[in-house]
Amino acid sequence: MSALLVVSVLSFGSANAQLLKTLGKVNSAANTAKTAAKVVDAAKGSEAGSGAGKAGAAAGIGASMPAGAKLDWTQFKQTPAITFNSLLYGTSIGTSGNTRFENYTATFVPNKKASGGTIDAIRDQGDYLRVKVYKDGQYKTYFEYSGTQTFDEGKKVKFNGPTSRYQRAGEWVGDTDIDAKVMGVGNYRLDFFAGDKMFYSFDFEIYKLSNPDTYSSISEMYLTRGPWNNYAYMNYADTGNLIFGFYLNHEEFQPDPANNRKTTKTVKWDVKLLKDGKPYAVQYGTGRNSAQVKQAEWSDYSCAFKLVDKPGEVKSASLPDGSYKAVLTIDGEKAPRNYSFAVKGNRIVQSDEQDRAKQTDPTRLVEGWNDFFWLKLQK
Repeated sequence: MSALLVVSVLSFGSANAQLLKTLGKVNSAANTAKTAAKVVDAAKGSEAGSGAGKAGAAAGIGASMPAGAKLDWTQFKQTPAITFNSLLYGTSIGTSGNTRFENYTATFVPNKKASGGTIDAIRDQGDYLRVKVYKDGQYKTYFEYSGTQTFDEGKKVKFNGPTSRYQRAGEWVGDTDIDAKVMGVGNYRLDFFAGDKMFYSFDFEIYKLSNPDTYSSISEMYLTRGPWNNYAYMNYADTGNLIFGFYLNHEEFQPDPANNRKTTKTVKWDVKLLKDGKPYAVQYGTGRNSAQVKQAEWSDYSCAFKLVDKPGEVKSASLPDGSYKAVLTIDGEKAPRNYSFAVKGNRIVQSDEQDRAKQTDPTRLVEGWNDFFWLKLQK
């Protein structure tokens, strides 16, 4: 049904703080289609909690999400997911509290309808790609997205901003952001939908810092906390090089005492790669790397490697088997960040979170496609 014809009922029920259920273990690629059929139908049931209507009204949001189209979930053998790098890029917040929730890349999301035919990404916008927003377990609002951009033979589709902005039941539809000043700090969850099925969830925190300097033009700062703090990655670049990357921001209201207009902060960092406990490679180039780190906003910083015992860059295709550790040293941090991984058959071994045969809950799969290998920080 076209989103333009849908009339939402502005009513709220009791909160359902536990939408997700652990799904059966994915034993092989052959049974992932069955697992996909088990994704949580979160469109059913209650969608709000006490105070949600008031907070939503203040933000100009809060209507219940329409049921959505029924899709053919057998179109792909693999279960759908959101690529991890697009989650960390697409989920952001400004210092003033305005967020951005878009530009996500979804994998293996069907575009065929269960009744036959193909989704029209423009006409069916309101029934296809959506995200529900929860704060502290309570439903707050939902957003619609354009599904016009597809690639990799239809195996990927972008959750881009909607193609139109219009009113439904007296509320504007078409925005993909919230105001944290209105909705408040706390633990947030984004539930990703295709049609009437919830297929992925992402958790993060929004928090606030207050400026003790009463003369400053910025009295408070909103930030996010989550996987940005805990993950780095190895990337197989198109050049053939092995690339290391991580995420960084800063929490200083005035990082440069001599210039109150400057919000970025210069941070030196370096990374070394150990193989079987011995030095194997260091960041490519001369000296330490220098990053212009943004205030509150997460950005990723990356580098290639050069071998320590002979000339040459580290190539992903010729990475020798063994146990590896990336040791990241960042100015201002008390201790290095350590990330371990293994290589077998000249290929990085996926973590259990990323391995489709080992991840027991496909709605929490760390999707790296074939080129990103995500490494969790060792505590």
